[in-house]
Amino acid sequence: MNDEPSGRLAAVRQMFGFGRKMWAAVLALTAFAGLLIVYSYGFLEVGLDHIRIEGPPLPDLPDGSSADVDTSQALRPPRFKLCRDLPVSAGYWNLTTADHSAFVEIPQHSDIGVGESVCVRVVVPAQYTVAPMTFVPFPNAPWDSVMLDLVGRDTNTSVPVLLQMADHTHNYFRDRTHVYEADVVLRDADVYHAEGYIEFRHAKWNAEAFLDPQPFEPEQLKMPDVQINVLDEDGLSPYSLQRYMDLPLCTDSDADGRWVSVDVLPFDASLVPPPDNHNLVWLPYDCRLQRFTYSNFTKCLLRKYPLVHWFGDSNTRRALKKVSTLGKWCAAEPDSLVCTCNDNTEPFTNYNANQRISPFDLDPEAGGAVATGAQSENKSRIVAFKWDGLTTRNNPPWAEYFTSDFEERLGRPKLALFGMTNWDTAFESRAFFAGEVAQLADVVDAKYPGADVVLRTGQYYCCTSDMDKFWKRRYSRLRNSFFDQTLIDHFKTKFAGSRNVLVWNVAQLSERRPYKLREDDLLKCAANHVRSEIIEIENQVLMNALCNNAID
Repeated sequence: MNDEPSGRLAAVRQMFGFGRKMWAAVLALTAFAGLLIVYSYGFLEVGLDHIRIEGPPLPDLPDGSSADVDTSQALRPPRFKLCRDLPVSAGYWNLTTADHSAFVEIPQHSDIGVGESVCVRVVVPAQYTVAPMTFVPFPNAPWDSVMLDLVGRDTNTSVPVLLQMADHTHNYFRDRTHVYEADVVLRDADVYHAEGYIEFRHAKWNAEAFLDPQPFEPEQLKMPDVQINVLDEDGLSPYSLQRYMDLPLCTDSDADGRWVSVDVLPFDASLVPPPDNHNLVWLPYDCRLQRFTYSNFTKCLLRKYPLVHWFGDSNTRRALKKVSTLGKWCAAEPDSLVCTCNDNTEPFTNYNANQRISPFDLDPEAGGAVATGAQSENKSRIVAFKWDGLTTRNNPPWAEYFTSDFEERLGRPKLALFGMTNWDTAFESRAFFAGEVAQLADVVDAKYPGADVVLRTGQYYCCTSDMDKFWKRRYSRLRNSFFDQTLIDHFKTKFAGSRNVLVWNVAQLSERRPYKLREDDLLKCAANHVRSEIIEIENQVLMNALCNNAID
């Protein structure tokens, strides 16, 4: 029998196949026409829940209804665009230093409102080198360290541009062009321009393992001839100094803010923490700091944290000198060497500042005194632990603090404060530090059940390298910040939802100092200690965070 279909049957099948294709086409055209009809009646007919609106949210009516709402303002597009919506010019990726020097780009520079952001980019053309690939960045970290600020013309506010790598494979290779970008939120009405430079290329900011710190040889950045005008058009900015005293009290110790001259405050300066040595006060944007006396802080500790364990290095020692003297330390001679930089050999009697373990009792009127015997009911007690971070330079090792009789000897506090990363950044690898942080977190879990935890960041560092032949401390601005983040991320993850972990961000206070003052002050102290006036402000931030929610 012939297996081929007859001619008539083949014709029927061919016609049937054509029919199916025809009907599919008809259905597709019908669906497309339906979509056009829906579109012609406006997006609101398909429901606002399905539309992504980049502008401000729809206004709430007093009675909760949604009828007759004027959505013209809500649907108005914002005046700014995020970096992700502003493509990087394709030609940038092929630039070399032979073609162009490194430069800053602000791709959209129209006026913006307070609280809106502007996209800032830095383009670092490829610089080919025959130097061995000795220095490498941390994973997903930049090859180039760029310090950049947006600086206000009238307020002198400095807003750090916290650059991230743009999404391109070139950024992962040393000898390629690198592009970095950030969406910078500007909250103070002013006219801003960019200032900054390249600190290091080729990952020389990251002296890991046994590498030595590299000389600081900043490279100029070509700045754009544009300014960013930030407007408070209706005079209702929530960040206005006129409304600062209406903000809620701060209950965290890492709130973002700015430094403001006392001369322009529209309220009594005594209502906020005291100024620095340039008559500038630190004012967070979203909460209010009040001025604490150390006597009131001591009373707060007695009520909320009668026993505190406080770990740290020389920066902690300087903070505790303020606490134990009720603020009198360095109040009389703030420009002395002890107060501006180095107090290592200063005689001090309020507590044994150079001992590895030094308990002292705090009285609201008399201040601190070396603890003797059992703790009194009308005095708070701080046990100060001296350490060199979590480094191998601790002798004996830091973990030996926590012996089996630890609680019996030193009590069970409701607050444990840990200051570190200064020594760790200087002398250890990040991998080693991460392992020690994990071990410390386990110790905290076991030895401090239920206690609140405060993590003090390292001090801010910039604008130089430590080229001391003996110390060879491997500080850099980026390296310090990565170590801080390693500490914060691990503790926040481990104790998420189980206990209160505050970040006492002293680095942020210095990073947001006016651009020129930041360089001038930090270059005057090789130990990277801040002046006593800044210590006072750091302490005020902590006192507010610990005690504002304990006020009767």
